[in-house]
Amino acid sequence: MTAVTTAGIRVPKAAELVAGTIRRQIITGELLEDHLLPSESALMEQFRVSRPTLREAFRILESESLITVRRGVHGGARVQIPNGDVAARYVGYVLEYRGTAMADVYRARAEVEAPLARLVATSATPENIARLEECLARAEAHLEDPSAFIVHDEEFHRLMAELADNQTLAVMLDMMYHIVGTARRRYALNVDQVQTRKETVEVHRSHVRLVDLIKRGRPDLVHRLWVRHLDEATRHYLEGPLATTVVEMMS
Repeated sequence: MTAVTTAGIRVPKAAELVAGTIRRQIITGELLEDHLLPSESALMEQFRVSRPTLREAFRILESESLITVRRGVHGGARVQIPNGDVAARYVGYVLEYRGTAMADVYRARAEVEAPLARLVATSATPENIARLEECLARAEAHLEDPSAFIVHDEEFHRLMAELADNQTLAVMLDMMYHIVGTARRRYALNVDQVQTRKETVEVHRSHVRLVDLIKRGRPDLVHRLWVRHLDEATRHYLEGPLATTVVEMMS
């Protein structure tokens, strides 16, 4: 039970305090990804807590996807860095609980993505342009396979967010693409594949034109093309059967 003072102030449980200390070490980078935490006995001595308390702290951190725990002789608690997919799943659950239609997500995605192209174009470097061209090359190999191309389409948009050098936008888009990507992969299994191939080629051509304009140093034209590209994509999905379906994150 959580202790409560006479003034009604909540006092954290010992397990929460232990979890908070380890969480802080992970978030600040003191504990690195895949780092194996000390043994249970060592941690019990360090924090002066019982084994049940330590294991409760582990369950808290596991629920936050900050550690993975394996039992047995070769087991232990191993660090995982914060993952945007975890946040995306939770946001998806909230949207699903509220009965949010996919159309709502598509519109929000377009609004959040709209500033990206100008940001990328105005700060383009040879290295960034090379990364965009490499991304296009990977996508081109899958133009005949719409289901596979979806992965590369998302990769291009996520890369645009990364190269815009705005972490907040990148995280927001990462969450949205996790939700949209889940829906798109379901959608791709139930559509006319010939029609989808034609759409796939058009999407890729738009990406190619965008990168060409970035290389030519035309941020205004880049922005105009990007917004049109997003509008066309949004209109395509709003006209499709998926638009009226509710966000579905549960498998």
